[in-house]
Amino acid sequence: MDTTDLRPTTIEPVRVTGPVPRGAGSLREVIMGAQDNLTNVLAVVLGVAIGSGDVSTVALAGLAAGVAEAISMGGVLYTATKAERDLACSRGERSTKRPSRAAGITFVAALVAALVPLAPFAFFPLRWAMAIAATLSLATLFGVGVWTGGITGDAWWRSGVRFVAIGGLAAMASALVGVVLRTNGAA
Repeated sequence: MDTTDLRPTTIEPVRVTGPVPRGAGSLREVIMGAQDNLTNVLAVVLGVAIGSGDVSTVALAGLAAGVAEAISMGGVLYTATKAERDLACSRGERSTKRPSRAAGITFVAALVAALVPLAPFAFFPLRWAMAIAATLSLATLFGVGVWTGGITGDAWWRSGVRFVAIGGLAAMASALVGVVLRTNGAA
């Protein structure tokens, strides 16, 4: 009976060779900023719209959440990227990671994404704004998912559906909170 253990003793990371797909350089930052803040602000505006029935309250809550999340996500990407760079340097490796660039891209992506679910509340009555915000946001999330799938090699539709499922779940959970905690006979 052979008792030789053929399992590897170390796991080496897989290195992908060849050209980097167009748009892949900032993929992590764009996804972190855009997907997170679009999902967050959509959930906030739907929950607050259902719970309060007041467009001014929705706008205030959505704008505050969008700005705070953009700053927070930019800061998170700065500290995470800096930690990755510092770790590589402490191992004697050269790192090309730029924390300020990661933070800036994430901040801008998050801020722009926050406008998608917020904008309808500036132009439409509450009920219409809620439907338009949800539709535009989920369509945008699908588009970001398709873009991501195109870069990563994942099936475009699968990646798009994954992004929509995450955003839709957050929106439904927040809408449920709005229904449960509804004030003043709101929406």
